[in-house]
Amino acid sequence: MKIVIAGAGVVGESLCSELSAEGNDVILIEKEEKVLNKLVETYDITGLVGNGESYETLLEAGADSADIFIAATESDELNIISSIIAKKIGSKFTIARVRNPEYSSNMQFVREGLGISLMINPEMETAKSIANKLMFPVALSVENFFGQKASFISIKVEKNSFLNGTQLKNLEFSTKDKVIICTVRRDENVFIPTGDFTILEGDVVYVAGSIEAVHKFYDRIEQSNLKIGSTLLIGGGTISHYLIGKLIENKNKVKVIENDRTRAEKLSEAYPKAIVIKGDEADQEFLVQEGINNYDATVILTDSDEENVVISMFVNSITNSKLITKMNRTLLLPILENNTRTSTVVPKKVISDMIIRVVRSKTDMRGSTMSFLYRLENQVEFITFEINENSAAVNVPLKDLKLKKGILIVSILRDNKMIFPGGNDAIKNNDSVMIVAIASSIEDFDDILE
Repeated sequence: MKIVIAGAGVVGESLCSELSAEGNDVILIEKEEKVLNKLVETYDITGLVGNGESYETLLEAGADSADIFIAATESDELNIISSIIAKKIGSKFTIARVRNPEYSSNMQFVREGLGISLMINPEMETAKSIANKLMFPVALSVENFFGQKASFISIKVEKNSFLNGTQLKNLEFSTKDKVIICTVRRDENVFIPTGDFTILEGDVVYVAGSIEAVHKFYDRIEQSNLKIGSTLLIGGGTISHYLIGKLIENKNKVKVIENDRTRAEKLSEAYPKAIVIKGDEADQEFLVQEGINNYDATVILTDSDEENVVISMFVNSITNSKLITKMNRTLLLPILENNTRTSTVVPKKVISDMIIRVVRSKTDMRGSTMSFLYRLENQVEFITFEINENSAAVNVPLKDLKLKKGILIVSILRDNKMIFPGGNDAIKNNDSVMIVAIASSIEDFDDILE
């Protein structure tokens, strides 16, 4: 697939890495030659020095024959303009990264009016991810699928957990409250467990089920009954802007600490119910004075990874509150996630997962359409597909399907009812199906078949 990307920032670089690794023909447009050369040397891509909103540059890059054009520069306006031009000259599908809250409130109107195929907002999606995590304070990750009807969460197993030392076949659930432990990460290894698999202390288990069932399972495993009623945000950027609104909707008391006066004033004006303090986010004494110990959760969202790591270590040393830290680079994630109440959010991963899903769904639609994708590092993918009648799996009992190694069919959504299928069950036309795949690059549902 031919993909043209404008902008070599954090998101642009992540997309170059991900999309080229999946065998796509990637052409990157970047006005800074030094930055462009570095990425061309690092990844299997073609580079072009130029401006993404230039008609001539887009033609030279081949946007007129591109399957997908992605505008991921730091400027919303440039992204919108370049996407419009790319669409006009022949790009089949255009994606624009748009971050400004003023645009996001009218996203659908702007997209439809300007003919842009998809507009994505990394900061808004990151805020949604953080809000989900705060609903399950001891969970490392939380994602919804099947159109918000189901969830999966990841939880680290503690010594006193009822899961510790338990074989999966001995776990008992009522039909209504059934969940499935679909993946287990143990140290550097990832398993799709069978009934004889024994869960041990330190394992990270990934649990899927209906939203209600996952909530009940979480309440069973979480013994401290920590509920998030107050949150301290350190850093008042765009993510905070979106997150504050979601927290206030959930009856959360919110305080924000932001060093920049202009940012602080804008947040205070936009959210009069939140307390906004201008101050040094990295000043530990100042954080203590502002009552950091008194909040159920702390979310660290400054623009500096290094500063976020230092603040995280300090917060963990003085409080047992839920801690969520934003990171742009992933090397330090294992250190930060060593504590069960600490989780991280990586905006570029949130957005690259969305774009990879779009790319794969455009690549091949023999028997399905990909509707959800979540990737656990580079080891595991959680994917949902909308099945159509062309799939070779339709109406075949699962016991007769020959699946590739490292594949698990987790659940089926049929007529708004969630099914955990057995060997005699069969996938039907129009079903939504979630699978887990280890070390695979699945584009179509039928790719799981031998």
